[in-house]
Amino acid sequence: MDTTMHRRFWHTAFAAILGVTSIPSQAQTGILSNGAVCGCPEVAARDTVWVSDNAGDGVGTAHWDCTHLYVLTEQVFVNEGDTLRIDPGTVVLGMEGEGREEIDNVTGFGAVRDVIYDTYPGALVVARGGFLDADGTATCPIQFSFFGDPMDGTTGLDVRGKWGGIVVCGAAQLNTLSLEQTFQTAPFFTTGIGTGEDRAEGIVDVSGQDRHVYGSNADSISASAILRHLSIRHGSTNLGWNQFGNGNETDLLQLNACGAETVVEHVECLSSADDGLHVFGGMVELRHIFSGFHSEDAYECDQGWQGMAQFLVGIQDTLLAQPTNPPGEAYLFDVEGDDVEEFNVDLGEEPHTKPVVHNMTLVTNGAPQALSYHSLPGGDWQNSIAHGMSDAGAEIQHYFSCDGYPAMTQWQILRLRNWRFAGSAENEEDIHLGRYNGNYDNQGAFNEILADSTCIVETMLVDAEFSIVDGQLVDGLDLHPVSNETVSAYYMASDPRLEAVPYHGAIAVGEVPWFMATTYASSTGLFGPEPELDVTTPGCTYPSACNYDALAVEDDGSCDFSSCAGCMYVLACNYSPSALKDDGSCEWESCAGCTFPDAENYDPAAAWDNGTCTFGPPVDSCPADINADGFVGTLDLLDLLSGYGDLCTAD
Repeated sequence: MDTTMHRRFWHTAFAAILGVTSIPSQAQTGILSNGAVCGCPEVAARDTVWVSDNAGDGVGTAHWDCTHLYVLTEQVFVNEGDTLRIDPGTVVLGMEGEGREEIDNVTGFGAVRDVIYDTYPGALVVARGGFLDADGTATCPIQFSFFGDPMDGTTGLDVRGKWGGIVVCGAAQLNTLSLEQTFQTAPFFTTGIGTGEDRAEGIVDVSGQDRHVYGSNADSISASAILRHLSIRHGSTNLGWNQFGNGNETDLLQLNACGAETVVEHVECLSSADDGLHVFGGMVELRHIFSGFHSEDAYECDQGWQGMAQFLVGIQDTLLAQPTNPPGEAYLFDVEGDDVEEFNVDLGEEPHTKPVVHNMTLVTNGAPQALSYHSLPGGDWQNSIAHGMSDAGAEIQHYFSCDGYPAMTQWQILRLRNWRFAGSAENEEDIHLGRYNGNYDNQGAFNEILADSTCIVETMLVDAEFSIVDGQLVDGLDLHPVSNETVSAYYMASDPRLEAVPYHGAIAVGEVPWFMATTYASSTGLFGPEPELDVTTPGCTYPSACNYDALAVEDDGSCDFSSCAGCMYVLACNYSPSALKDDGSCEWESCAGCTFPDAENYDPAAAWDNGTCTFGPPVDSCPADINADGFVGTLDLLDLLSGYGDLCTAD
């Protein structure tokens, strides 16, 4: 067994026996300290709990509080009938996988890639019928990140794919087939509208219980989770792609067939190796979500989602948005109706993906389009802002009879109304409303449809330009709209699930943004009002820089993000207490050894036990077995009595 496997065995075995270790974690000095202000110990003072799936038994009904630091050592499940409650201020970290292997094949339909692990990256998976109660507060959010994150605001926005993320499985409706059916064997209509099932992407239930199945339309109302005031960062597991080009990966937050009472509010998804937040079917409702700086999409939905969303912010950096699983385009919102390319969709196309989505603010720094609609999408999408595109506001596809453009024209289930689109600073007004990609010449018609729905090319944001260098923000933005009274009574929300507001986008003029001071993104200086001072003092104004000047009010371009870099995780062998920015150099192997004092090869300098301890001959576990026949009996007593009264002399 190699060293890493020895270490994983030690983690799991120690946790199983004692539950808690006394190893301290890295101190937190950033805006999300989750310390005394939350009634919690500082992160550095918390014990570490190594959490496993307990050979398929999951975490059981459990309560995680902020006195401990919880580390997911593998894909960990909340099983059917169990409830996991996580207190405000709690920190949960996922470990990277071990023994990763890629297997590439070519089929008649195309290339296939499978990725397998000896131990899959740490993830938290709520099985159908389980419940996750993660109810943070505005001042004490619950944080999810990777094992090794210094948790102090210095981890770069370009750090992705370090753990598995959160997956929630419910029993609401989907438009897929049941698990037992295939496209070739299914009838024209399946067993009923929305009765399909599927398995969560990026998850492998190694116990064989299929706990990652979701759907069936058994319950489209009940909640599978309360997710409120969460920050989820730096995750997503890539398990390859199939012959139809569909990636098999987790996201930071994956909501699968969740019922309408599932609560998802004030959630931050930051720096995913795939999507930030992905909704697969169900009736779940989303409010006040920030998602940004991912390899692929800020948001994605498919498989018949019929819920709602309001007040969503999405940020895309085109240098970071480079999908590799498989290679492709990245959008701020990718809207799919179903998985028709995998041939597992109900041919009745029911239920359609038809959410009601209002008041989004989507910003990119040069992507061709902000939104993509394909595979028979539907829904009412309006009163939103998209800024910074190089070509058009929304892309619509028309390669099949049940694609995006027919959904808008023939099926009439898709509406894009009252949007405000703008290009980048160089071409704010020189973009199209929409981009038609298909087999017919419908570009002009698509633009007319959008114009007739009061979609306009117009700049609406105060400052939507930002810049990131080496994963660190060097130029922030202000996402307030220029005016509050921009939505007429005709377009005011009438759906009772929505808040009727008179402005475009996710933030009102004069409103302190709902994500200010409660998200990791805000701690980087990404948002916030410009200082209103008459006297300007030049210097470095970015808190994560090595030469940050707290008195400076005008940035002079001198910020240095590298000279103070080093390993900031105290559990690492090369921990540098003087480092102000983590550079990803942390390693745990050079200081590994035998940490048990009674062992023959005890190493007092070792910080980690690597499973190499050797011990002398075992101590006799049965000293009363005087005649050494394997058990204690009458003969042993007689032997003892026969020697009673004898004088013992030292050898």
